[in-house]
Amino acid sequence: MKFRIFAVLISLLMTFALATSAMAGSIDDADSDLTPDVFDNCTLVANGTAPGGTCSNQIDSDDDGFGDPCDTDFNNDGVTAFSDFLELIAAVGTTNPVIDVDCDGVVAFADFQRLIGNVGQPPGPAGAL
Repeated sequence: MKFRIFAVLISLLMTFALATSAMAGSIDDADSDLTPDVFDNCTLVANGTAPGGTCSNQIDSDDDGFGDPCDTDFNNDGVTAFSDFLELIAAVGTTNPVIDVDCDGVVAFADFQRLIGNVGQPPGPAGAL
């Protein structure tokens, strides 16, 4: 009997807590990767394992605070530029995790496409910084 009363009380408390948190507002997750933007190191590109890929959630291979899928600033100078393109060219065909931004396990044309789309831009954005 005591266990039943305890279980009901716990259930009511949980229901109240969930209802209260729902009224407090929703948690932003712009890329729908189940990591709230405030903790996400790549807020506009979902971090996660690509089909057949090697990246795990929120991986940051060069430890600069930006997740690999949104970090084509390979030399960490604050902007994606020609010097990053040269690093990509030197790594084509390798499994370099810093430059394999599409997380398919090899540096190839898809990584180049992502770099071209980011030329002149800083890495990120990242809510975790």
